[in-house]
Amino acid sequence: MDSHILQLLQEGATSVSNLLLKMYKRMSLADDEMMLLIHLLSFQQEGNRFPTLTELEERMSMSSMRLIQSLQKLLKEDWIRIDEFIDPHTGLRHEQYNLTPLYKKLYQTWREQQPDPRMLETFQETAVTVDSEPVGLYSRFEQAFGRPLSPFELESIHMWTEQDGYEEELILTALREAATVGKLHIRYIDRILLEWQKQQITTVEQARLYSLNFRRQTQSKDFRQPL
Repeated sequence: MDSHILQLLQEGATSVSNLLLKMYKRMSLADDEMMLLIHLLSFQQEGNRFPTLTELEERMSMSSMRLIQSLQKLLKEDWIRIDEFIDPHTGLRHEQYNLTPLYKKLYQTWREQQPDPRMLETFQETAVTVDSEPVGLYSRFEQAFGRPLSPFELESIHMWTEQDGYEEELILTALREAATVGKLHIRYIDRILLEWQKQQITTVEQARLYSLNFRRQTQSKDFRQPL
């Protein structure tokens, strides 16, 4: 029994934004369309960014025709899109589902539900708009990562600004710090922000000074290590 439980746990879990689950009905997404999006998210988080129709059929109770129609509708109504990219190692061209349009619509719907106009102003800088390419904080991360952000990454950035209250410039400073040390991933950036919070660092200048001193101390320790 224990081995079976362990096997189940090792299958992992799919991270789905709670905001998306709360808002998809208001966004006029049908239940089966939402389930299809969840499966696309699941495949992406497993490392498969362009599952085949056969792979989707194996997980869903939709008929082949209904599945094709749902995908076509999501593409036509700009809930998802298909991007092409070239593998830098093989030079081969690949396709992948991009769910950024879904999150554009999610934030737009969220903003429309806010009664306090001051909250709308707070999101103006960092939210994703429907009529243009991603702007502000999200696009800076996408440019740095060289790819669209995953749902987990989008929600992490959202939580930094809305729940943790980090200033946008401080978040971008943490992004640059992660790039400097070659650890450009969302969890490492989160650890940087947590460390700065513990040190009561609230400004960009304080963060830069702390990082500079930290690197100097690290380099000094490495230099003193016996060969």
